[in-house]
Amino acid sequence: MPAVYRDGSLSIMFTSLMLCFAVLMSPTEIPVGKPRIAMPDLVRSWSWLDQSMAGRDLELEERRDLSRRLDDVTMLFFRNDIGGVARLMDGLSLEMALQERKEEVHRIAAALLIKLQDTQDGPSLKAHWRYEPPSLAEPLSMTLVLSPTTGEPHEVALRIIPGQEGCSIELDESHLASLPPKATMDVSLRLADGTVVPQGRWERTAEPFSVSRTQLLSALKAIDTSEAHEVFRSRAARLIDRLPPMDITGHVLDRNQLRAELTEELDVIARGEDPYVNRAGDIWYEVTSGSTRMPVRLYVPEKVIEQGRPVPLLIALHGAGGNEHFFMDGCGDGAIAELADRYGFIVVSPSTYVMASSMEPLETLVSVLSSRYAIDQDRIYLLGHSLGGMTAMGLASARPEMIDGIVAIAGGAPFPKKTEFPPVLAYAAERDFIVSGDMIESSAEAASAAGAPVTPRRPDGTGHLTIVIDVLPESVQWLMDLPHDGSAGSP
Repeated sequence: MPAVYRDGSLSIMFTSLMLCFAVLMSPTEIPVGKPRIAMPDLVRSWSWLDQSMAGRDLELEERRDLSRRLDDVTMLFFRNDIGGVARLMDGLSLEMALQERKEEVHRIAAALLIKLQDTQDGPSLKAHWRYEPPSLAEPLSMTLVLSPTTGEPHEVALRIIPGQEGCSIELDESHLASLPPKATMDVSLRLADGTVVPQGRWERTAEPFSVSRTQLLSALKAIDTSEAHEVFRSRAARLIDRLPPMDITGHVLDRNQLRAELTEELDVIARGEDPYVNRAGDIWYEVTSGSTRMPVRLYVPEKVIEQGRPVPLLIALHGAGGNEHFFMDGCGDGAIAELADRYGFIVVSPSTYVMASSMEPLETLVSVLSSRYAIDQDRIYLLGHSLGGMTAMGLASARPEMIDGIVAIAGGAPFPKKTEFPPVLAYAAERDFIVSGDMIESSAEAASAAGAPVTPRRPDGTGHLTIVIDVLPESVQWLMDLPHDGSAGSP
């Protein structure tokens, strides 16, 4: 042994091994990129805020304050200040979560965006600021929580470290190697005080989504054509590997879940059946209207299929800047699906922009859904917010015999003064800088005074955005209570 130590070979080997081990075990430092934000990033902020607001019982003045602040958010959105929109919404979410004044650490976590990806060397993490964060003087410790759709969540400790050229994240990336290789995981940050800040979603896949898409579409070609092919192709087209920055639908749909559903749908098509006929649950696809492809989000309660009798159809139209997911994922944490379950109706939310182009999209949508479900043709209703309310009134004016009731929320004026018109429930927000509540209320009152079936309402404490959440349950009940024997007039 002394001879070995004299030539130093063992000592050098031992030292080298320890250095290598130390390098492997040492935390990785990942730079946090400069502030940048894309439209889909707002999905995180809006979903977080919507969930925070859902079910909260606020006093009138608190509701008025919230409405004013959300109207400020709307104004920033239309000024294209996306970072400002996210900052304000995140601030409101933190206030509701903390029930007290938020601190710098909470603002920093809210401003951060962490994304995980698979590389040849295994899972890795990237991060950037969504908007300018508060200054950080000392390292900030928190926990990265990855919650798969099924199974227990995984936790990884990390620190945000300030530096002269910006912040970096310190964590041991080797802890990510034990994560399930094929799973969709919700990503969040948990601070030392227990506050949880959502970060988004990570869809891990052993096989590229594009490969699955090619295989599924190739298998479809070998099957005789049917009406289901068009829907299947529109859904399979969403299996892409890299989501474009502005692809909001791509950020909403879970590609792992979609791939599994498509595999089952293909088996049904191979048996000569249509997997989209009498299908219950939540589904996204495209409907072709002329040369236009219209994205729709559809929810069908289980009891609607089980009952097997004609049911009402509610067409929910989003406002400007929204999309087909607005009513389904927002507006009270998906309250419209719960209302559909309670009252037993089908709800579909199409692109308002396509629906506003002409009558053809509405006629096509009703025809397509009527071919797949038992829809009561005397109970077809429109519900729209802002631009959606205006579009609903325009469609009803063009085809009043086709529509059996309308709810126009913070939009839709001027209202027709014709007595022969579908019943209308016209909501004006108490305070609305986007669409004048005074104008909506006066127009609705004038139409009602002239004998038109228009019912004006102006709830206290509402603003342009909060009014949708506030009045949705009442709106649905009003529609469901309408006479449905073809007669007109207010209930």
